[in-house]
Amino acid sequence: MSPASSTLSFGTRVSYAVGDLGLNVYWQGVGLFLFFFYTDILGIPAWWAGVTILIASLWDAITDVLIAGLADRTQTSMGRYRPYLLLTPPFLALAFCAMFYVPSTLSAGPLIAYALATHLIFRTLYTLYAIPYSSLSVRVALDSASRSRLAGTRMQAAAIGGLTTAMATPSIVARFTEWSGDPGQGWLLAAVLMAVAATTAMWVCFAGTREQAIAEASPVQGGIADDFRTAIAMLRRNGPLVRVFLCITLASLCLAMLSKTIIYWFKYAVGNEAAAGLALIIGPSILILCAPLWAWYSVRRSKRQAWMLGAGITLFGCLLFFALPMQNTLAVYASLAFIGLGTSSFAVMFWSMLPDTVEYDRWISGENHEAKVFGFASFAQKSALGLNAFILGVLLDGVGFVPNVAQSEGTLLGLKSIMSLIPALGALLTLVVLFRYPLDAAEHTRIKDQLRVRDQLPQR
Repeated sequence: MSPASSTLSFGTRVSYAVGDLGLNVYWQGVGLFLFFFYTDILGIPAWWAGVTILIASLWDAITDVLIAGLADRTQTSMGRYRPYLLLTPPFLALAFCAMFYVPSTLSAGPLIAYALATHLIFRTLYTLYAIPYSSLSVRVALDSASRSRLAGTRMQAAAIGGLTTAMATPSIVARFTEWSGDPGQGWLLAAVLMAVAATTAMWVCFAGTREQAIAEASPVQGGIADDFRTAIAMLRRNGPLVRVFLCITLASLCLAMLSKTIIYWFKYAVGNEAAAGLALIIGPSILILCAPLWAWYSVRRSKRQAWMLGAGITLFGCLLFFALPMQNTLAVYASLAFIGLGTSSFAVMFWSMLPDTVEYDRWISGENHEAKVFGFASFAQKSALGLNAFILGVLLDGVGFVPNVAQSEGTLLGLKSIMSLIPALGALLTLVVLFRYPLDAAEHTRIKDQLRVRDQLPQR
């Protein structure tokens, strides 16, 4: 590993960010399309589709902690985290394609079991890459300002991955479906192309990054049971981490209601399912444009203020979506763009603030648990999205949704409430949680200085 330096080169920043491009090809592929694939292609009832995704998310409660503990103990010539960036991608690609395969010979029960099994395998392998990848940011960028810039570039790359997935997938599915006459084949071939792109991006990240040496305050000891005890202890002592955890949980739980239902809204309310493709790229496009602005604003003011401003914009935009008629395609596009302006701050600030909580935890505990912090945050995000899918399935059944038939006015009003009022509530609660977040740039610098003295590191 190279000597520690606070300088973050442009090449390293881009190489690291490209890894999240690959992750978001998968993340958006699952978040935007898997629920729809389950209900409208596999023919799984909405309630069971939600249960399947929820179980897979709860599985993350186990794998996130286990893999974080494994990563914290890894020591190789390539570094602590980079070996996972090299070895995991091809297996992750196969698991992703298996999720979008339609086993035509299976009846309803075995089909649900197949969906659950493939999703569990995918989630495990996704975690095996994502936690080491995110933990690597602590050793790529060593100061708060560099982490804001790294998070901004990372979110731009993530948005490009999400944008490409959202924009290309519907047209690829349509093209291959027309060619094969089978929608299932269309989705499988689209998944294969996404997997190839994601794997390539992940290997670029491996090749272009190096781990910088940092002080190891206390080697990680113990086994699996100790990993769970450590995770619980972190929650008790690390207030900033808990607040960041609550914010990303609320954002993932509530705001995903909008992204998951957009394709339903265009299909059943607007009457133009093809227009959903453009709607799905609005959010990532806004993120690409706004990520550097949010990073700049957070350095100039504070990360807390940047996230709170974004939450306020999101709250107002969601209430407008509910209050105004939304059967017009352009009106929906404009509303989504305004909401996207606010939500673009969430991802940038989350990945910028989370590494700061790592030093905070080391400052108060004297122990190094980088991967566990990121593992815990990863679990919060993924479990919230799983709970979101379960709640969405229950709510869709509750408002009378039936796939592939015309929906009643009451059902459409219920759908509109799900996709606007629940995200508005999430944005409001985020404002409350962030109001007293204590870890600003000055406090983080003070903590870093004390750690440097305590660990007897040279001035950087």
